[in-house]
Amino acid sequence: MPALTRSLSLTLGPAPVLSQADGKWSVQTVGGHKRNQSSNGSTSGSSGWSPERGTQDHAASSGPSYGAVGTPLSANSREFTPGIHSQSTQMTTAVSSTSTATYMALTEPINYRHLLERSVNCNWEYIVDKIVNNNDQQASIFLQQKLKIGSPEQKYSIIEAISQQAYQLMVNRFGNFLVQRCFEHGTPEQIECIAHAIKGNVLSLAMDAFGCHVVQKALDCVDESIKSEMVMELLRRVADTVVHRYACHVWQKLFELRWEGTPPAIMSYVNRELTGMWTQVALGETGSLVVQNIFENCVEEDKRPCIEEVIQNMDVIARGQWGNWVIQHMIEHGAPEDANRALDIIIFNAAAYSMDQFASKVIEKLLKCSGPDVVDRYLARICDGRPERPRIPLIDIASDAHGNYLIQYILHNATKSQRDLVAAQIRKHMVSLRGSKWGSKCAWIVERYRNQGAIGSPVGGPPGSSGGVNIAGSATGQLPGAQVMGPHHHHHHNHAGHHKERRTQYNLM
Repeated sequence: MPALTRSLSLTLGPAPVLSQADGKWSVQTVGGHKRNQSSNGSTSGSSGWSPERGTQDHAASSGPSYGAVGTPLSANSREFTPGIHSQSTQMTTAVSSTSTATYMALTEPINYRHLLERSVNCNWEYIVDKIVNNNDQQASIFLQQKLKIGSPEQKYSIIEAISQQAYQLMVNRFGNFLVQRCFEHGTPEQIECIAHAIKGNVLSLAMDAFGCHVVQKALDCVDESIKSEMVMELLRRVADTVVHRYACHVWQKLFELRWEGTPPAIMSYVNRELTGMWTQVALGETGSLVVQNIFENCVEEDKRPCIEEVIQNMDVIARGQWGNWVIQHMIEHGAPEDANRALDIIIFNAAAYSMDQFASKVIEKLLKCSGPDVVDRYLARICDGRPERPRIPLIDIASDAHGNYLIQYILHNATKSQRDLVAAQIRKHMVSLRGSKWGSKCAWIVERYRNQGAIGSPVGGPPGSSGGVNIAGSATGQLPGAQVMGPHHHHHHNHAGHHKERRTQYNLM
């Protein structure tokens, strides 16, 4: 037992001695450290040890007195004083005496829904950093929404934060949308600041998947003097950018622009750079779009060199995967003189174009956009046989994988005399066409029309009728024999008799 007592004494230290003098309790220890406690419970001393609590008193010997343990905190308590806490505090709210705006410190994950409240501000630079460094889509969407609904002061602060990293945002997958919104909500000074970030980088931005959208937006919003400088940068590399998959959209925007003052001579630069290259441009996927845009938006003298080169090389361009769209555009929307020149070349090569994968689309556009006189010219060309070869081109076209659709279109939509001409030629080669995968379709249409009396000699009745058989749709592109919705189709009575009657009609056909 004496050993245990000694051990406890060494562990716990000397026992405190309590004494009272002058109305105050005094706590004394053998070591001479003293701690006074007044009658109201406040303590003072240098030790910091409280025998009643058995813990270290953090308030001892430093700072103001905050009241006894368990008493209500005062208005000056650290919990209610914003300046005392460090930046690691998760959320701090400070209300200004002159404004109702609330500042929220940001922690992860960020509650964007709460930040969208109009009165809430935050560290906008931190949100912008998340977009640049983390490719954060939600952060970009949040700032775009904030620019729409925020106060003028908030919009100004947000755009200022964006301007500091404008170029990095322009080439960012989600940041480029945010920069585009700045052109809509920024002050003239801020728009000019962002435009200066574009100047000197027009080429790199135009050839960037995301930056090209920013350049197009800037061309709509910036001052014409800055716009002219941007255009001159792009004109340094016309040949490379016109056919570029991203920069071509910037070029299309250039041709669509409206200038208040004298516009820069864009097409003079373009024509000088692309002389002898328009065919190659028109054959490209992106270049064909640019050429069509020039046809639509440029004045006659500016687009004339391009048109002339396209017409001179129409045979090559019409057979191109993308070039055929240029020829279609010229046929449908070109000036009458240009369209007629193109028409002559197409009719001359009608047979070859009709059986080409891409040029057949040009023939289709020609048949749809032109009148009966053009269809007559086309039929005369493909029905013109040679003495040494009785099989006319029309039969080859009807048997072709691409051309058979053209013959079907004529059989459905041409005039009666034109349909009769085609049907008469097809019936002469019915054996050959029935043995062809594609020709059998045209042969089937002609045979069905003949049985219904719509083409050639009537069978079972006058033209337009076939012994009571319904042939509605034969002149509207609808295949004969297809089910036709009658006016009674939606009636729900007598279903059995209705379907029986339809089956009978189909069997008669």
